[in-house]
Amino acid sequence: MGVAPSTPRLGEAGAASPGAAEQMFAALVGDRAYPVSSEFWTQLLELPLTQQWPRDRVLQACHAFAQNNYHTKHLAKILIHLVWCLQECTSASSVSSSVYRKAINAAYISSIFLKFIIENAKADNWQELCLDIDKDEKGLENFPSDQSVEYFLMKGVLNYIGSVDVSPESCYLHHELLNLMLVLMSTQLCSGPSPEPKDVHPFIDAAMLQDSPIVASVVQKLLLNFVRRPQIPSNGSHPVFSDDGGPGVLQRVGSAAANFVLLPYYTFNYFVSASAEGATSQLADNSLLVLLILIHYRKCISMNESIPTDGVYMSDSNTNVKDAPAFHENPYCKALNNAKDIQFDHADVEGNAQNGPVVRLSFASLFDALGTCLKDESSVLLLYSLVHGNCDFQEYVLVRTDLDTLLMPILEMLYNASRKTSNQIYMLLIILLILSQDSTFNASVHKLRSLVPGAPHASNFSGIVDGRSTNPNHQVQPLQAARCLPSHELSCNSSKHGSSCA
Repeated sequence: MGVAPSTPRLGEAGAASPGAAEQMFAALVGDRAYPVSSEFWTQLLELPLTQQWPRDRVLQACHAFAQNNYHTKHLAKILIHLVWCLQECTSASSVSSSVYRKAINAAYISSIFLKFIIENAKADNWQELCLDIDKDEKGLENFPSDQSVEYFLMKGVLNYIGSVDVSPESCYLHHELLNLMLVLMSTQLCSGPSPEPKDVHPFIDAAMLQDSPIVASVVQKLLLNFVRRPQIPSNGSHPVFSDDGGPGVLQRVGSAAANFVLLPYYTFNYFVSASAEGATSQLADNSLLVLLILIHYRKCISMNESIPTDGVYMSDSNTNVKDAPAFHENPYCKALNNAKDIQFDHADVEGNAQNGPVVRLSFASLFDALGTCLKDESSVLLLYSLVHGNCDFQEYVLVRTDLDTLLMPILEMLYNASRKTSNQIYMLLIILLILSQDSTFNASVHKLRSLVPGAPHASNFSGIVDGRSTNPNHQVQPLQAARCLPSHELSCNSSKHGSSCA
């Protein structure tokens, strides 16, 4: 009694025999707690996860893990080990394949059981996660005493995403971390359609508290992933796949027990249901999804918090201030809104140094990437977010001489509105309404009618924007749609949004 459990043996020379691997996973989901300093964690994360479990055993393992996690705290411990692995990946000049394997396995194992717990959680304060680990436990001497496990995790994951470039060696780890981010932020699926002060989302709330250098680096890297569209090597080997190319045990866990979008659809379903048209890079697609979730998250100020004079905004300027919900400022949204074109003189960017680190990237590359991917709903939402919130990018779009890069796919989609979702059409119309406030843009649009005389969506543009389209399938009324838009969505000249668009 009171003695730490012995670590399951891997076998001769650490070989991961089927029986040994089975024993390790049985210990992970079992009722015996392994200290964070136990050799068990190293051996678990070094396993080649190639075992096959039938569906009933997968579900049994997930249920056992969730039930025993109340006293084993294995979820918190594996998350801590994940961060330690990521720190090793970022601190070393050259990273060995075994270090990458441990980090990838930690991210994958964490995401699988996190998804199951989140899906089946009964309490809205996420007590089932059991992240309140005893920091006096052996092995946690260097754990930051002022940080929670969720803050420690998000800092480690975001720091890696923001500081390490995607390469043939690191792409698998980036892929798993982006998937893990989607899982961590999926707690929003258990909330109502509008944010409320009582809502608790431990991981994304922790993401909102990160320092500005981390926030800026993450926004920049996610945008660059979207623009560059990195590919996972077709001849590479993913550590969580078996040697014959079939799914290993964790793929079975994931497919059987972790469909995290089976929860309410009003938030995440919008992102994950986007069309796969033109999708050629899973890393780019997941980077965009993570970015959109981060920039559009809103945290209500609770009733017992004093409302600061800055760093918040009201949901509707026409609503009585006493009745309108107030939200904390979203640092990721602010970073995106303040992003600068890399072509600007560096002195111009340094002039804004008092506002913190600035996201800098090529607006030309971003413009071209958006024009290529606009058939995807998530790309439309990114364009809407940039045109609405980032005045520099909006101005860049307006002065481009090749507006057809964006306009032609937009007009084509509006002309064929019946084939698109209402969300997509709604955002496209708002984008056009914002841009059409500029007389130069309007003049450029009318030139398209003569440049592309055979394209009905170009020649029919005037009908589209005033709601009198001659296309029999086009039933949208854009000006009516604009009147339905909340006033805070159109007030691009409000400093509360971190924007000064006029």
